[in-house]
Amino acid sequence: MFCIGIDIGGTKIRAVLWNGKKVIRAREVPTPKNKNDFQKRLVGLVSSLHRHDVEAIGIGAAGIVKGTVLLFSPNIPYIKNFAFRPLWPRSIRLRVDNDARAFARAELLRGAGRGAKSVFALTIGTGIGRAYGKNGKIIRIKRFEYPERWEKRYQAIQRRRNDPVLANFLGKNLARLMKPFKPEVIVIGGGVMERRGFSRLLEAAFKAQGLTAKIKRARFRKNGVAVGAALLEGKSPIP
Repeated sequence: MFCIGIDIGGTKIRAVLWNGKKVIRAREVPTPKNKNDFQKRLVGLVSSLHRHDVEAIGIGAAGIVKGTVLLFSPNIPYIKNFAFRPLWPRSIRLRVDNDARAFARAELLRGAGRGAKSVFALTIGTGIGRAYGKNGKIIRIKRFEYPERWEKRYQAIQRRRNDPVLANFLGKNLARLMKPFKPEVIVIGGGVMERRGFSRLLEAAFKAQGLTAKIKRARFRKNGVAVGAALLEGKSPIP
């Protein structure tokens, strides 16, 4: 069975064709600046991958999700109560989840966190995605769907590209967030992690804050959220 997984972020939308074991094909486009182009871009992405009998689409999107509706996305200002279901025929099953939970699902079930009893997953990009999984299941933590109070400060530092300052800032704020969960493994992905040397700086900052968890780079890298969205098909479909 072929599924399409879609990762909707503040700066890009990435889609993958997933055959249940691996990514067969991937496409990426910039996130549009208005709702009409957003709809067209999503439909076009799916069509560009639709060379097989696709039975399902999974979507991971930053923000607050209810069923197949994205109620709010902090980094896409024109998104409000956006319904994905009307974009595709009902013969194609559809599921939608928060992007950080989708990323965590991919890494916990198939990626760098596989086999761990507890995993804290982070995506560090336009925003900061946070999710937690334990005993093979992703825990739905509602407050993680909202931005942290310090996220605008993070974005300002990130744009200045002073990586040592950014790593120390994240080390302090994220360590405080993660410590109560006592994760066995921390899996990190997102565009900022592609900066040369940043992974090493962030790991040092976490250790300086007393975190003892194993720190791993995401296995699926830029496909993580999209793969996790495709894996949503393993759950009961949402009408």
